Amino acid sequence: MGQNKLTLKVGALPLLDRVHAALASHCEEILVAGGSGYAPAGTSLIPDRRPGRQGPLAGIEAGLLAARHRFVFVAAGDMPFITPGLVGYLLGLLEHDAPAALPVSREGSHPLCAAYNRAEVLPAVSAALDRGDRTARGLVEGLPGTRYAREEELRRFGDPQLLLLNVNSPEDLARARKALEEEAHEGGRA
Repeated sequence: MGQNKLTLKVGALPLLDRVHAALASHCEEILVAGGSGYAPAGTSLIPDRRPGRQGPLAGIEAGLLAARHRFVFVAAGDMPFITPGLVGYLLGLLEHDAPAALPVSREGSHPLCAAYNRAEVLPAVSAALDRGDRTARGLVEGLPGTRYAREEELRRFGDPQLLLLNVNSPEDLARARKALEEEAHEGGRA
């Protein structure tokens, strides 16, 4: 995208601020993995612990290591439509002894929009990175007892295709901005 995409605005807020707002109602501690760059007020920047192995799984490991709480919500910083309701719902699913709870859509599972039981998941994340694995999806799908929230469950929090949208291209950014404008025009949030 040519710049730090987390500072790109969708509506009046940068992408990362939109994610922060969704997390803040359910998460006492909000950490931004990656170590440097932009972070909203009330967050803590934490570095990846494995230089040269940056990526989602290394970010998850850094967050789990730094977190003080038993249950941790991991969200990509480029998901403009994640909602407090979805965050609370996935965290609540961990109360039923699941090591992880994450949404599943037509695109597959979404480990970067998921709730994790820190003690149960951290050893598996570290072991995967020690083996040279870098994909979060493969790790989570191998955890016994993982709870998946299917699209039918997700609909109560909004359109699953928007809830789980990552802004990875200029086209994704344009889609997010257009969706927000349409929602605002229909009387939704802005």
